[in-house]
Amino acid sequence: MTDRNRTYLFIVVAFVVGLLIGWFLLGWQIAPVQWSNATMQDLRAADQQMFLATQAEAYALTQDNRAAVERLQTLGTQQAVAELGGQVVQQAEATGDMVTADRVRAMAANLGLAIPAAAPDAAPPPAEPPQEGGSNLFTVLGLLLLVGGIVLAAWLLLRGRAAQEDDADVDDFATEVLIDEAPPAPSAARSAAPAGSATAAAAAERGSAGQEFMAAFDQGDVSYDQSFDIEGSDGSYWGECGLTMSETVQGDPERVTALEVWLFDKSDIRTVTKVLMSDYAYGNQALREKLSSRGDAVLLAPDLGFVLDAQTLRLMGKIVAMEYDDSQAPARGAIRRLRVQLRVMRQAR
Repeated sequence: MTDRNRTYLFIVVAFVVGLLIGWFLLGWQIAPVQWSNATMQDLRAADQQMFLATQAEAYALTQDNRAAVERLQTLGTQQAVAELGGQVVQQAEATGDMVTADRVRAMAANLGLAIPAAAPDAAPPPAEPPQEGGSNLFTVLGLLLLVGGIVLAAWLLLRGRAAQEDDADVDDFATEVLIDEAPPAPSAARSAAPAGSATAAAAAERGSAGQEFMAAFDQGDVSYDQSFDIEGSDGSYWGECGLTMSETVQGDPERVTALEVWLFDKSDIRTVTKVLMSDYAYGNQALREKLSSRGDAVLLAPDLGFVLDAQTLRLMGKIVAMEYDDSQAPARGAIRRLRVQLRVMRQAR
């Protein structure tokens, strides 16, 4: 192999290796792509279904056709919204949440949305595959490509060196053996990664499309009040959200019948609140009117979704798990266990 060919080979190998290293280091670690100002159509199908179910809940309380149409238009065309409504109805019926199914049907009927009828014995739509799986696949493929490129470059270099030595033997070229000096002693190992790396990882998580928290209530916590700070990718303070006790059964602090979920936006003068009520509290007209003065009333149900909107922040909540304590009357009045997922994101301006 001639000197010119070796030079070209080094250039190509260096370009490929540099491209692969730049792809992982620069594109994924130093300056990764960050999404902002996403529309409702850019959300995952599960989040769109949660949003539509929440709009059906709001419409059942306000009967405001104009507001419902303006909000549902963010999900796309009329046909797309109707199909999404059909999916929400099908999933609600599959989980036994007939309240949500009836609300979506009533809203669709009043707004002129033709929800497609579900086929008999139709299987529920498959769950979305986690997005992390695709990233892991690309990571593995990229690493394999990088290793393969390095192995190919090493093989080409060794092959060129062997060919050069063969050519030298055939042409009887005189060679001079040069003995290098002893290699220098290896330098001390670098110290462990600085403690600030954990802070950098947390900042990267905060800089994603949204921040997720899990509010957990268990019976017996008579002073339950859980809150979470909402921060930007640079650590700046955006606001807070949380879950706190709202009402007990007949003044018994051990038996909570309603909790308040709230969202505070630092750029807004008000705190947005919804009251999560048990079946007993929601069915008691006087108690429901009393609690409704603190925020919109929401009847607790498994997998129920709801939305709180502030000036620049939006909280999308979901009941992940719940359990009643029916050891004493009234039935379905005291909440034994409740888990609420809180996802907060910046609203598009």
